[in-house]
Amino acid sequence: MRAVDAEGLAGTFVVEVGVRQSWPFVGFCDARPTPVVESRLYLDAPWSVDGTEHRATDDAAWLAVAGGLGGLTVTAATTDPDGSLVLRLDDVVLRVSGTADDATTGPPWWLSRAGG
Repeated sequence: MRAVDAEGLAGTFVVEVGVRQSWPFVGFCDARPTPVVESRLYLDAPWSVDGTEHRATDDAAWLAVAGGLGGLTVTAATTDPDGSLVLRLDDVVLRVSGTADDATTGPPWWLSRAGG
């Protein structure tokens, strides 16, 4: 796996959501290059969709809420000065805190690319 810049997610679309070990994740596909490129965002800090905040350890909430992200396109991807990741997916905003909480075991969020 290799790192991915958050801004590089613009133009990708959601192909999967789930929980791997103890981390919620969302998978993205970039179909513009050949071959296509897939990336994953892992969350280990509080997150929100359209302003409703949840803890990263709330797997049931993640699966219920993030399931609605399937097929949406990332129209903007930014990181705030506090390290938070903000993704606009069509008309939905996913925000992952850049600040660790008491359950965070590593970075608050990270991106990886399959292959390479």
